[in-house]
Amino acid sequence: MLYLFKFLNQNKPKLREFDPTTIQRIKEGAYLVKVISETEVAARKCDFYASNCVDQEIAKFFREEANKLKEGKKLLQQYYESMTQE
Repeated sequence: MLYLFKFLNQNKPKLREFDPTTIQRIKEGAYLVKVISETEVAARKCDFYASNCVDQEIAKFFREEANKLKEGKKLLQQYYESMTQE
């Protein structure tokens, strides 16, 4: 019975193993996706805290941090897109 399955599987295309650089890119891409989503969440939290602050100086600080995080997210997103297009 085992020989029958081996014979049937001979005609199927075999999956190739990824080379180490491809594996590293896949891992880096997954890590970047995680970092991008965490950055987006942090920016939304800063916006939320800025809208709820009574002290205007602290609200301004949170707005500035949210803007920095949004810019950082855009840069990370561009890097991820350039990495996946190669």
